[in-house]
Amino acid sequence: MGSIKELITNKQRIVFTGCHSSRKFAAIVAHVLRYHHKKFDLVDSGDLINHSGSAPLALIICSEKPNAEGTAEFRTYDHHIGVITEIEFQPDNGYSDEDEYIRQYDLFADTTPKAGLLAYCESDQVASVLCNKERADVAYIPYKAHSSIELNGEKYLVTSHKDKVKAEVKDQDDLKWFGGAKELLKKIGITSDQFYQAISSYQSA
Repeated sequence: MGSIKELITNKQRIVFTGCHSSRKFAAIVAHVLRYHHKKFDLVDSGDLINHSGSAPLALIICSEKPNAEGTAEFRTYDHHIGVITEIEFQPDNGYSDEDEYIRQYDLFADTTPKAGLLAYCESDQVASVLCNKERADVAYIPYKAHSSIELNGEKYLVTSHKDKVKAEVKDQDDLKWFGGAKELLKKIGITSDQFYQAISSYQSA
């Protein structure tokens, strides 16, 4: 069995990173794909959780922390689609200072290939600055909190057609990940209707 990078080299690679909830974002995407019987590989912090030779897609959840050479893990997988949840420097995350920390994200964005995609939370000021930088043939997916309503103590997502879809929402940040996942999934062939069909059965770990 080859290295993880060798096993996923011919797949479309989606790298999820950020200082907060990248794993939850990826879990929402994975749930919707499973619901619709779409095959994918899953890599979580360097561990191959699920692998199928015939899967065309690899979901890769990456730590922000640097390796021995000072390179952030999320820069090592040669992504086709990059997903950034939030960018916030913490003194214990392994970087010498905030500038070096932010530089890793800038380099991540810069290495997005032609025809690649970058998804970022538009309410995150640093991510918005980095992802509004012009890069040749790179498309951006700005996302925001999904519209919602609470009825009888239960949360519902409100669709563009004003339909209500029951969803597990533990805090307000979850609405951002639902909004982001919906927009990302549209780029890989999952329609909004298919997203809502799946999301009512999503349960966070």
